[in-house]
Amino acid sequence: MPLDKTIIALIPARSGSKRVANKNIRPLGGKPLMAWSIKAAQDSGIFERILVSSDSLEYGEIARSYGAEFLHCPLAVAHKDDDADILWVKHALQGMEYNAFAILRPTSPFRTVETIRRAWDTFLAEQPADSLRAVEKVKQHPGKMWV
Repeated sequence: MPLDKTIIALIPARSGSKRVANKNIRPLGGKPLMAWSIKAAQDSGIFERILVSSDSLEYGEIARSYGAEFLHCPLAVAHKDDDADILWVKHALQGMEYNAFAILRPTSPFRTVETIRRAWDTFLAEQPADSLRAVEKVKQHPGKMWV
């Protein structure tokens, strides 16, 4: 894949978590949760742009303070629990020129720079792949994971 266009990190940071209020900005190790994903994206060296998409202007200020761009996502496409990612992704990428994008969820704060780079290298090596999804082996029988 030629790298003549932008590779974008998209970080979804909805403010309306039902189980943990404001989880994306709650402190973890002295930083807001979303800051860990921003930092990993920056340190990976892969992304020309790091974009935090949120329905909260407060989250936007925090994202900017850690060096990310902010895109205010209207409530109509604001990452609801049961909405498909495509709604907010299309909104975030509207009008942008890009080769590829990665979704880096704030709820994976222990994702390493090496993991991001390994995923990127795998994606490039598997052309003409158009997507890559990170998964891990389960520790219990899948039948016990669902209600």
